[in-house]
Order: sequence, then C-alpha cells, then structure tokens
Amino acid sequence: MVVTKRGTDEGTEKGSLQRFSMVKAIIITLVLGATAVIGYAGYAMFKNQSLVTKFLAPHSPTSKPGVVLADPQSKPVQPDVRLTREGIDRLLDALDQAVRRKDVDGVLRHITHDATITIHLKQGPQQQMALLTREEYRKTLAMSFAFPSANDFTRTNTSVSLASDERSAKVSFKSTETLRQANREFKTEGEETLVFGIRDGKPMITSLEQTFPGDST
Repeated sequence: MVVTKRGTDEGTEKGSLQRFSMVKAIIITLVLGATAVIGYAGYAMFKNQSLVTKFLAPHSPTSKPGVVLADPQSKPVQPDVRLTREGIDRLLDALDQAVRRKDVDGVLRHITHDATITIHLKQGPQQQMALLTREEYRKTLAMSFAFPSANDFTRTNTSVSLASDERSAKVSFKSTETLRQANREFKTEGEETLVFGIRDGKPMITSLEQTFPGDST
C-alpha cells in the first residue's frame, strides 16, 4: 500500500512537472518569437532608411497631378483699391451723420489706430496745440458731444485733393454748429484737415488736424 501510494505521488509530481515545463516552454517560445519579430523589424527599418522616414513622417494627403495645395500661412491677396472722389464723398457723409448723432464709435471706425491726431485749442487770441492718441481723441469727442447743441452740424467749403496714384487724398473743410448753454444759443465754426489712405482694402483716415470751434458771435 505504501509503495503504491508513493508511486502515485511520484506520477502526479512528474505530471505536474511536465505540464509546468510545457507551459514554460510555450511562454519562452512566444517571448523569443516576439523578440525575434521586433528585432527583425528594427533591423529592417534601420537598414532601409526610407522605411524609417515613412513610419516617422506625418501622413499628408496625396495631391492629384496638376493640383497645388494652398499654403495655410499665406495671406490672401488684397484687391487693388484706389480712392475716388465719389468714395471720399460717401465717407464724409457718413462722418457727418455720425457727428449729428453724436456717435463716437461711428466717427472712430473710420480712423486708423495709429492715426496722427492734432488738435488746436482756441483760447481767446491765443491758440494751443495738442497731439492725441486715438483713445485720447475718443475722450475728447465724448466730451464735445456731451455739450448741448441743436444737432445741426454742417460741413462747408469742402476741398478734396487726390494723389496721382489714387492711394491717398487730402480733404479740408469748415464746419458750423449751434451750441446751447443756459437758454442761450451761439454758432461755432471749426476747421478740419483729413488725410485718407488705403488700409486693409478700404479708405481710412490716417491723419486728422482739427481746430476746436470758437464762438463766432
């Protein structure tokens, strides 16, 4: 009985060892096989540089013959815009309407951000000059529009001088407006000189010189 049991135990142990050895052999075979595949692929990739480049290079769509792909960084070609007297008159009319509405943004939208703005201030017989940025001019306009008036701003004696290349123009005019203060009305007169140029395909004011109105009564 003892011999039989030992023989059975030895048989079981041998079977277990054989199964363990078989599983171990399978695992080793798989690992070695995977290593061999990776090693062969690496060898092939380094041997063939074009294959490496193909794997590392980003995928790009294949263009058809005769079709040129547009460069996303390239800027669209701006149209060749020229200034005309009719276009300047329309812009001046738009500015007149914005002044009558006391619309600050309506005036500033036609002035470039880097425009040269010169203001002449009348104080009796003396006159002072101030150079303003576009934002400072915004504040000046807001204070001017806050003063009560009859909303009768009128532009007169308009003079337009176009450059020979039609890319810039100089405009000068006078203006009148009735202001109201403490049940009293008085008419003011001012003068402006504007320089127009082409910015982003449209006419814009690049320089503004204004003489603040004085009491003409």
